[in-house]
Amino acid sequence: MRKLLAVAAVFALCAATPAWASWLEDFDAGIPATWTVVDNSVGGAAPWGTNADWSDDNYTDPAGLNTSLCAEANSDVPGSGVTVDTELISHLFTVPAGATLEFDTNYQSYTDLDFADTDISVDGGSSWTNLLHWIPPDDEQGVWHGTGVHVSTDISSYAGQDAQIRFHYGDANWEWYFQVDNVAVTPEPGSLALLGLGALALIRRR
Repeated sequence: MRKLLAVAAVFALCAATPAWASWLEDFDAGIPATWTVVDNSVGGAAPWGTNADWSDDNYTDPAGLNTSLCAEANSDVPGSGVTVDTELISHLFTVPAGATLEFDTNYQSYTDLDFADTDISVDGGSSWTNLLHWIPPDDEQGVWHGTGVHVSTDISSYAGQDAQIRFHYGDANWEWYFQVDNVAVTPEPGSLALLGLGALALIRRR
């Protein structure tokens, strides 16, 4: 009985410690109500939606065509008269120790005049720090994101702070699209492992 109580206490501790919990958004149910879409487009509305909203396929999977939904900002939909500038902002979350931001993406440009940024804010969206700045045909990392790729970027320097992630697609006038899927924040792998070892030690002492 004591062993069972010890294990239950450990699981309760895990559940009560959001800083150790990773989260993932796959957009299969659409853009979540906890996320924010901002439309700064000039000449007409062109906000973030899903690929289904724009009658498009999901091209974010590095392994091939994905049949599930993804988030998409598409500058083809409103036509050449609209300069698309739209932001997709995540819910607020506490950055875990050793955190990494991960997502699948497909960013396509036509005349190479647009950009696709990934930003982070720790002041409720009043200001943003750029994590990734992609401009075609080569982004700052020297990689063209024309096909589905998996992106992983370190955000551990923000550990313990309440943060939001922003995907910003702008200066896009008939420039194709920016898709993101499977957005996740993963914690330091050792955190839960150390907790598990502590639980085993507690059980053995009993």
